Formats: sequence, structure tokens, C-alpha cells
Amino acid sequence: MVMATVSSMSSLNSHISRVVIRLESEMNYRSGQYVQVILKCGRSGYFSIASPEKTGRMIELHIADTRKPNGFLKKLKVSDSVAVVGPMGEAWLRSDNSKSVIVLAFGSGYSYARSILLTEANRNSDRRVSFYWAVRSENDFYERDILESLPKRISINLHLLNQESNSLSGIGALLTKLSYTHTCLADHDVYLVGKRDVCLFIRREICEKLGAKSERVYSDSF
Repeated sequence: MVMATVSSMSSLNSHISRVVIRLESEMNYRSGQYVQVILKCGRSGYFSIASPEKTGRMIELHIADTRKPNGFLKKLKVSDSVAVVGPMGEAWLRSDNSKSVIVLAFGSGYSYARSILLTEANRNSDRRVSFYWAVRSENDFYERDILESLPKRISINLHLLNQESNSLSGIGALLTKLSYTHTCLADHDVYLVGKRDVCLFIRREICEKLGAKSERVYSDSF
């Protein structure tokens, strides 16, 4: 556990805020890992590190406003002292091979994907990366300027899901879209972030229909 201070907070869209935390000591983390943030009141939450992979004392988190009176974000303000536990998670970016990468993120899972995308963009590599971001409203997208500035070897695919909250039909449409450009995923590393049932469904579908290797599908949701 490392003590830290909230350095800054700013809005990214109507319900997501960028929270920059200054750690009292350096943290060595990998792209795709997450931390637990503990407030003085004892309240805690788990958040993906949105910063690219590095060792340092500053980390960026993207935290959603739950709209509840006692929501985590409402209890957080600049200059607050917090405790940070981590890094945690096994769905970090594998950089020990040249396999093409697919990242599928749902909703606020963008922060997880962001770390992977920025880390890849900073590498002297020709590895192909395909990013799919699925949300329920056009207003949920943010940082489009950053996405548009990424190297051309990183393709960006934005997708609106079916508005029926319990339906997987929108997920199926996303996978159909993916299959148009990726007919076989046997030589790909795949990273998933979202609800457990959605990630399990996607893993099953891409392994059965697109030849993905289950051991090369990474997610901390399962």
C-alpha cells in the first residue's frame, strides 16, 4: 500500500472524470493493470490505470459518477489523501511477441484499453492493433482527439450497442463487424474488459467461430 494525494480532477464527459493521483513512492505497473483506492473514510474502489506503462509517481484514473449521493467520485476532491493498493490484474499487455492485438472495451472500460493503446503507440513497433469500443450512447465516447492521433497501425472502431440493457444482440453485431476484417484470430492476442457475462460470451464466440486461442484471450473479468 502506498499513500498518495489527489493532484487534479477534470471532466471527460457527462459522467466520467479524470483523476490524477500523486504517489509518495514510485509504482511499477504494466498496461492493463488496476489499483484499489482507499479513502480516509474507509470507502474504496477498484480502477484501471489509464496511464501508459511506466514507472513513476503519477497515475491517471478515469472514474465514473454513479449519480448516487454517496458515490465514490462525490467523496473525492483535490488534495485529498488516499491509499493506493496495487498494481493488480493479470490482463496486462503482453509485449514479448509480435502477435497482432485486438482490444474490446465496453463503456468505462476505455480506461483499461487506453493504457494499452498509448503504450503500444509509444513503442517502436509495426505490430497491428485493432481497438473496438462499444457504448450505449454517442455521448459516452470521449478523447476522440487522442484516438485519432494514434499511429495508423492502430485502428479505431467505435460501436453503439443495442439499448436493451440485458440483450447480447448488440454484442453479436459487434462481433459480426469484427469478423469482417478478422476472419481468423489464431495468431492474435485478445484483451477484453467489461461485465463478466459479456466477456465470457465473447471469449466463447471468438474461440469457436474465429479460431482464437483461449490461452491468448486476456481479461480480469473471468
